[in-house]
Amino acid sequence: MRTRRRWLAIGTVVVAAVVVAVALILVHKGGGRGKSGPLDHHDYALLWQQTHLGEARDAVLARWPTVPDEHYTDNLKDDCFEWSDERRYIYNLCFNAGILRSKELI
Repeated sequence: MRTRRRWLAIGTVVVAAVVVAVALILVHKGGGRGKSGPLDHHDYALLWQQTHLGEARDAVLARWPTVPDEHYTDNLKDDCFEWSDERRYIYNLCFNAGILRSKELI
């Protein structure tokens, strides 16, 4: 009986260690979205070029940083997200019914 408990305890510790390791990797990489660390102007410019009107919201947001600088509903009731880069450009993406409806570089 003690051997069984020991193996159960070891298994629990191993599973917990794997969960913590995966969580740390995801946090470090921004949820798996892009490179680790802050993005620079080149990174944002590349994301912008790869983002096209008509794409699904989940596919687009999977490529952009996990946490936007702004998330709001605009006057057209679109679901909008904004990110800004080191040069203070603002990348604005707005979705309607889960589809990218507009993108604006400010």
